[in-house]
Amino acid sequence: MRLRLFFIILISYVGIETMYSVNVSQVATVSFEGVISDIGSKDPLSFATVQLLHGDEVHSVLSKDNGVFSFPSVHPGDYILRITYVGYDRYEKRVTLKRDTKLTVKMVPSGNSLNEIIVTARESQGLVSSSKINREMMTHLQPTSFSDLLELLPGNISKTPSMGQVNSIQLRETGTLNSSGEQYSNPDYAITSLGTLFLVDGAPLNGDANLQYIPGGTSSDGTSPESLRNMTNKGVDMRTLTTDDIESVEIVRGIPSAEYGNLTSGMVNIKRVRKATPLTARFKADEYSKLFSVGKGFTVPNHDFTLNVDGGFLDSKVDPRNNLENYKRVNFSVRISKLWRRDKWEMTWTPSADYTGSFDNVKTDPDLSYQKIDKYKSSYNRASLTNNFKWTFPRLKWIKTVNLDASVSAQSDQLKRTKLISPQRATVAPTGKEPGVHDGTYLFSEYVADYLCDGKPVNAFLKAKGEFGWEGAKYRLNAKAGGEWNYSKNFGKGQVYDLSHPISTSWGARPRAYSDIPALQNLSFFLEGNTLFLLGKNKLELQVGARSVTQIGMSERYLLQGKPYIDPRANAQWSFPAIPVAGKDLHISISGGYGVTTKMPTLDYLYPDLWYNDIVQLNYYDVNKPLEYSRVNIITYIEDITNYDLKPARNHKWEVRGDISFEGNRLSVTYFHENLTSGFRTSSFYAPFSYRKYDHSAVDASGLQGPPALENIPYTDMKALNGYRQSANGSRIDKQGIEFQFTSQRISALRTAVVINGAWFRSVYTNSRPMFETVADVVDNRPVSEEYVGLYDWNDGRVNEQFNTNFQLDTQIPEWGLIFSTSVQCMWFVSTRVMWKNGVPVSYMAASDGKLYPYTEESAADPKLQFLIKTYNGDLYKKQTIPTAVYVNLKATKTIGKWLRLSLFANRILDYLPSYKMNGLLIRRNVDPYFGMELNFTL
Repeated sequence: MRLRLFFIILISYVGIETMYSVNVSQVATVSFEGVISDIGSKDPLSFATVQLLHGDEVHSVLSKDNGVFSFPSVHPGDYILRITYVGYDRYEKRVTLKRDTKLTVKMVPSGNSLNEIIVTARESQGLVSSSKINREMMTHLQPTSFSDLLELLPGNISKTPSMGQVNSIQLRETGTLNSSGEQYSNPDYAITSLGTLFLVDGAPLNGDANLQYIPGGTSSDGTSPESLRNMTNKGVDMRTLTTDDIESVEIVRGIPSAEYGNLTSGMVNIKRVRKATPLTARFKADEYSKLFSVGKGFTVPNHDFTLNVDGGFLDSKVDPRNNLENYKRVNFSVRISKLWRRDKWEMTWTPSADYTGSFDNVKTDPDLSYQKIDKYKSSYNRASLTNNFKWTFPRLKWIKTVNLDASVSAQSDQLKRTKLISPQRATVAPTGKEPGVHDGTYLFSEYVADYLCDGKPVNAFLKAKGEFGWEGAKYRLNAKAGGEWNYSKNFGKGQVYDLSHPISTSWGARPRAYSDIPALQNLSFFLEGNTLFLLGKNKLELQVGARSVTQIGMSERYLLQGKPYIDPRANAQWSFPAIPVAGKDLHISISGGYGVTTKMPTLDYLYPDLWYNDIVQLNYYDVNKPLEYSRVNIITYIEDITNYDLKPARNHKWEVRGDISFEGNRLSVTYFHENLTSGFRTSSFYAPFSYRKYDHSAVDASGLQGPPALENIPYTDMKALNGYRQSANGSRIDKQGIEFQFTSQRISALRTAVVINGAWFRSVYTNSRPMFETVADVVDNRPVSEEYVGLYDWNDGRVNEQFNTNFQLDTQIPEWGLIFSTSVQCMWFVSTRVMWKNGVPVSYMAASDGKLYPYTEESAADPKLQFLIKTYNGDLYKKQTIPTAVYVNLKATKTIGKWLRLSLFANRILDYLPSYKMNGLLIRRNVDPYFGMELNFTL
């Protein structure tokens, strides 16, 4: 009985205790959550380390992509909340948790005061090497076009705007140099700019259908208006991009996410202003240009609706003393942001409508030139519509967002050229449109030639993407997957001109309508995972993905048709535990990545003009009656020079980066190596052609009653090699270098922060395939090149190096509204050397049958083939070095009252340019300062 009573009491006690403990456990824990963001930009900070400390008890989580962190179940009590994020001051706060609590945390960038404005580009602290430029940086820089922003990248220095020529981008390279070490545009290596992807609010700027050029119109030195302004196959002309509506820019130099493709060099991601802003007006004037812009952001309270409207005008002169050569730009933009909130989802709609007009004009002063009539006029008009939709699902655990982006753009481009042509002798006009034998037309006297190139490129873009996420206590996995379709077509009239009055008589083309050229279509898919692991106090972040790209809708003759190309990409970052030093945290991280990037060919590479090979069989000019009795007879061959085996350009990239930050001081050093061996170029090829060579000396001029009859003139059947240019994967660009940037904490006593950045670049530009080359020798009164041409397996290129450092002092006095920066830009050296060339051909082509034969010792002894061996002076291969150049630039911004801000700049106000010798000649250098000012009104 007593035992039974004991068990009853024990069971009752246990039951009561269990019930009590359950009730206690239900009420003894609370939830604690919050959101972390940048105190200035308000951007959420993802992957921040959040800790709750209570004695020896430590709870640790990571913030999500939207900056949210959550502790769903902690015991009530007093805790220390500690949040750390690389590049920001540690956040610590004592919190008392008695009930479910929510907190908003604003983190301050290391070494920055709350009122400080950042005036230099910041190196990314994430997985991918990139530079981030915000609105304040651009305001202090006072740019004329997007080109000016590149000064902020490691390895670059300030340049005077060159608005009279194409402004193409180059990343991590010296650029092509001539024998004097000066940069010039070489179309064989245009893949560097063509392979840079520009995105504006998620939509690409596509120039693949741009065909605005003059056949044969480029000059050998690249200084003609046609050469300087030819944008075909060069990507985006940065002159057309205004900076006044830009909120932020990220320039990716490393291995980009698999989400982005059709690129080789890098990516420029532009995000424009989409928020309520006061009415702002900007007036800028410098030696070369005048700029005006105005903008306003409207918002509808309680409706999550924002409207931004802005526009601008630029008038620039290549030389302020010359009114005959100028460049103008007009831009206008309307952007909307609308947010719908529902219980289970949110949708953001961000459409935009944009117009950009760009106008080049060049005219020769007839009083100062023998060329009495010489005009060049180019107009670029682009209108675009963009629609972006983004759905978020706050109640779904694994689906984060769904995005749908679409855009369409239409251009109306016209290039007009008017030129007075004065033939020095009777010249033949290329008038034949059909293959076979026909009589040609002489050009006896001077005439005015008119040329029109009418292009109407249309580009469409559609992209769908989903983002997913899973997380645990010590890891987080984010994934994204999607597809993309790009369409490019040119509906223009094409080249329009009078065949009997051409601008150039050496053209191997005839007019064609661009609307007859098929469209380009690229179809891409991507999949990528981004995983973060907490390994003790270490943090490991991995980004692994792949992207496929396929060109569709082409003829089956093309190798590219329907063939997928896969780009694997991977980035990793290891962040070590914070090391306490004098009560502050020292952060160290190591990053690296490898990836393949692919750029598909443009319309011009895939669908070239037909080649018209006009061979003169008889050229009889009657000195007595040239108009009545002269005769020129031509045989015309029409060849399709399309390279159906053309492949995409593919770049293999890898890099390693180290990053150290301590109390607002940060040092970032990156080593990179890129190797591209399939860049696009037009290479020379040769083939034999048969023709009759009539002996014009046998014509009896005294007995003519009209042009001489062919049947009365003796002839010889001939075969000759003629060359043409064909698109090929024949360029190799090998880039390696070291980039660095140091940013100091602001020295409070001096109100000054120090920024030091720079880079060492080594760039190799050469061919990747053997090259055909002719010789100028003549044997038995016949050029050797008509019978034989050599194929040389050599490196026809240059190795360039440069090293520069930029020192910047950034002084800010908020109570005076003053920002003053001084930069000392040092280009320590620029060097170039010609790569060694083996002048002995590996094979040669003979006109007799058009076949290739090995070049042997017997060939070297042949009376004609021996001339195919090329010899070079050893001095050709000597390295040419340009010594140190130092420039001092000043910039200042002063806020006056509430509505006015005055800025001024003076670049190269001081310089150090020592003279040097090159090839025995003394080179003296000098530069002109570049200065200007601007007013900004905010109402």
